[in-house]
Amino acid sequence: MSKRRRVGVCVIVAMLAMATIAYPVLLYTDNPFVSKWRALYIETAMGTMSHQWLATAIIPQDIIDEVMKTREETNELQKQAASTWGEEDVVKEEEPVTLSEEEQFYAKFPELDRASFETYLAENPDLTADGWGKIAIDKCDSSSKTGIKTTSGDNVLAISANQGIMIVEVKGSTYEGRLAIVKDVSRLELKTCASLYRKGQYVKDIAEDNDAILAINASGFIDEGGVGNGGTPYGFLKVAGEVLQEPYGHDYKIIGFDENDLMQIGDTSITDQLWDAIEFGPALIVDGQSMLKSASSGWGLQPRTAIGQAKDKTVLMLVIDGRSTRSAGATIGDCKDILERYGAVQATNLDGGSSSVMYYNGREITHPTTASDNPHGRTLPNAFTVTWKH
Repeated sequence: MSKRRRVGVCVIVAMLAMATIAYPVLLYTDNPFVSKWRALYIETAMGTMSHQWLATAIIPQDIIDEVMKTREETNELQKQAASTWGEEDVVKEEEPVTLSEEEQFYAKFPELDRASFETYLAENPDLTADGWGKIAIDKCDSSSKTGIKTTSGDNVLAISANQGIMIVEVKGSTYEGRLAIVKDVSRLELKTCASLYRKGQYVKDIAEDNDAILAINASGFIDEGGVGNGGTPYGFLKVAGEVLQEPYGHDYKIIGFDENDLMQIGDTSITDQLWDAIEFGPALIVDGQSMLKSASSGWGLQPRTAIGQAKDKTVLMLVIDGRSTRSAGATIGDCKDILERYGAVQATNLDGGSSSVMYYNGREITHPTTASDNPHGRTLPNAFTVTWKH
């Protein structure tokens, strides 16, 4: 046997030996780091419809079952999730006082770190040429940062004072995404695709058909064999007070906004009180309380979409990219934490995966993950939209 061949055989033997040793260690060790990533791997695989074999083919069923217990525990907690707040619980602005345009701007966006914004303003003095109420920044596609921060330390990518919208970059150890902070909830609407029950539309098209500056995907849809066209929503659908589809009631929550523009989460008993509503889940925060048993709660790392509302009615719209080297994805606990630090007292998970997409000011500002790398994502039945203020 040649020296080169002997070296090759030795390398293969060493690799097999290492695999033989490493495999049981990775499966059964209590090391916190290994345990965390083992659980995330199992949850991520089991959270898909077509790739569960990535876990079941190499991991014993008893280990899978143990990891997935947290999902069962969260499902039990979800059964009790029901918003109880009303208009009397909203934090209202104090008695009107005479404020300068500058102070009105900062009052509208309390999430903004004032010092970092003033630094940006000093470098871009033309920003207030038309007045503070017309400030418009949009760097969502730029590789360079504005340097503007939120009070939570996240990068600000866009601000439209006139539209009452701020776009924030959110990052974690496994994810990147966008959070839209919307100050005028009265312009938030649930809109459907043009050919509901027949063929879905991209979120971009739903937004543009309905004169929207901002939109995110909303409910799930019937997707037999993973090749559905997105035309038929999964579960309850109510748009502008009209019930378009009855609830399915398969352990999902009813999620919607009532006539006071308050986000409500509950069971099928709340459908009559809502104006716009869908059926999905799990709930993340209800009346300020977490509805999750653990950070991942059995759902693993995926592209995510979520929506929440703060006590002053500010709406928080979140989309996390996933399934890429740039952003693997987020747990539902990550989504809860992001929305919570921006003041959400009600929040819920929406449809995720290749459906997750955020549209703002004429284009997608997140990166949907589809088999064809379609930048528009998938065709879908509906979207939460924010109409332009003209």
